[in-house]
Amino acid sequence: MSNYLITGANSEIGKALIYHLIKQGHNILLVSRSPKDETIADNYSWIEGIDFANEEHLIRLGEKIKEYFTEPFTLIHSVGDFWRHKSIEKTSFQEAINQINSHYITLYGVIKTVLPIMQHVGGGKIIAFSCNSVKYNYPDMAAFTSAKAAVECLIKCVANEQSKYNIIANAFALPSIKTKSVIETKPEKFHKDYATLDELVICIEKAAENLTSLVNGSIINLFKYSPSFYNEGYYQRNIIWEEEI
Repeated sequence: MSNYLITGANSEIGKALIYHLIKQGHNILLVSRSPKDETIADNYSWIEGIDFANEEHLIRLGEKIKEYFTEPFTLIHSVGDFWRHKSIEKTSFQEAINQINSHYITLYGVIKTVLPIMQHVGGGKIIAFSCNSVKYNYPDMAAFTSAKAAVECLIKCVANEQSKYNIIANAFALPSIKTKSVIETKPEKFHKDYATLDELVICIEKAAENLTSLVNGSIINLFKYSPSFYNEGYYQRNIIWEEEI
């Protein structure tokens, strides 16, 4: 049994992780900004009302984490606003700020909070989520992709700084995941090509349980092969999507 800190516990990926980790018998501390999801079992500790971009909230979160974990634990940060494809000129300045805040600033705040605790308990693992758009620089995703690029850079910096404390940090560059939000905003003919939440959480848990200190500062690319979906080209698919809404 391992120890897990799941932030963004009410997100779709967060909930899927919770259900999977519960089945595996792991010890879990759940954190969210919104109220506790009542469908989650009551016997799991849940800290709600935490704004991950608020320093006072992060201090309160740190105190709770200190009380809960006395040995190494894994942080999985599942926080960040959903993005609907829009060009730079159609994206407001505030939308861009929101993307940076929700994906990068929240991660920076949580990492800054947990690092001294991980150092104290003898180490830990940090897993964040990026996107394969960082590698391919897809059109109409600039605000989101820039935020995810910052996530990747932060993870690599943490790995370099903290490996001496037995802390490793890696990020998963996700493909399109079959969440409710994605299904509602992407053409149905592509849904079969998206990775499912079940596939994702199994992969994350296996990686978290088996990553060693030699796998540090890595961007782990997840890729579900499709001869039609990927060979057609993202730009063409995006134009089709825009025409159909």
